Amino acid sequence: MKAREELSGELADLAKRSAQIREFCRNEESTKLCLVLPVIATLGYDLADPSEVSPEYQADFDIRHANKVDFAILRDGAPIIAIECKKAGTSLTDARGQLRSYYSALPTAALAILTNGTQFEFFVDTSDPNLMDEEPFLTLDLEVMAQGKLSEDILDALMHITKAAFDPDTIRELAHVALVRKRLRSSLVAEANAPSEDFCRCLLLRSGLKNVRKNAIERHYAPMIKAAFSEALIMPLARQLQNNLGSASVRVPGDIAERIVTTERELAVLAYVQRRSAFLVSEDWQFNAIEDIGYKDYIGKLVVFYGKERKGRLFD
Repeated sequence: MKAREELSGELADLAKRSAQIREFCRNEESTKLCLVLPVIATLGYDLADPSEVSPEYQADFDIRHANKVDFAILRDGAPIIAIECKKAGTSLTDARGQLRSYYSALPTAALAILTNGTQFEFFVDTSDPNLMDEEPFLTLDLEVMAQGKLSEDILDALMHITKAAFDPDTIRELAHVALVRKRLRSSLVAEANAPSEDFCRCLLLRSGLKNVRKNAIERHYAPMIKAAFSEALIMPLARQLQNNLGSASVRVPGDIAERIVTTERELAVLAYVQRRSAFLVSEDWQFNAIEDIGYKDYIGKLVVFYGKERKGRLFD
């Protein structure tokens, strides 16, 4: 069984390689060959064994039809994972319905993967048996990974998808927890941006205020609760990130260093960007990625960037 460090290192190497060759994958076949199959192999599946990795696998209720999923991972002759591939750069959202029909036609499948070679979406059937969920419980983005590290949550989930550790019940449990967390986080973000009447009443009741009129909530209390959200949850994170960034030293020649002064206003702008980013994200990796919003001060300007200064430049 692969160690976490080994899987993480191999995926990091794949992410860098994929970023270099993606532009040359101009059709679906080259995407499969050069981008998708290496990831399947990294998860421990034997590409040279058609009894384990079967291309163009029949996935239809009627065998007379030609609907086939691009790859099926088999165990004891039955498909356990269905993989549908699209050309590099293609948006995956519109293809989810196609994979959903394949998944329903494969009753033994416990996992579905939709990919364009760099983005990999993972689905299960947490709501209805053999009916693929509409949203992925896990997303692996190799382009994002190429700019930074793989989050621990994603690595944990991928460890359970490897050949040696694959267990349908465990994956469904992980998916259920991940989807509930995602929906709760989305609800909290929505409430933080525009607190609903029910949510306001719940918080007001906990604060000892009962029978508050609707117009009073809309005019006074909803804005107060929105501000409280920012003060209690977002500002501490922004201050922590600011302190972490402020403690990092940048080595520059002595004469220039004496002339560079990072002002409070510049740090306030950086903190604002980080704070607003927290309201815009919906995935765990996106929230974690806020830590990679950094800055570098020059004479006359402050550069704010994500990950790397040149490739991830946001603004000056």
